Amino acid sequence: MDVSLPPQAVEVEARQQFKLWIRFDDGVSGIVDLTHWSNRGNFAAWSDAAFFETAHLRPYGAIAWGDDDALELDSTAMYLDLTGKSFEDLHPKPWPELVG
Repeated sequence: MDVSLPPQAVEVEARQQFKLWIRFDDGVSGIVDLTHWSNRGNFAAWSDAAFFETAHLRPYGAIAWGDDDALELDSTAMYLDLTGKSFEDLHPKPWPELVG
């Protein structure tokens, strides 16, 4: 694992409706509840359980659904949810300070 990059999802399984089990390349794993996305825009497609169960990984670690990857989410937010870490924990300063 390259520590300059956020951990990448390496395995995903659809569980009960709107829940995914995810394992990351640093060993972190757990269940993420996506219910809060399930009635928003294109994600309403998850109401079809067969479609939700098509969850799979793209080569670059994103999680996608459908044979044509019709829906896709970056797994970084799911990692933060599982670990309780913040973006800054994954990408510590020094960052350029914004002057305003």
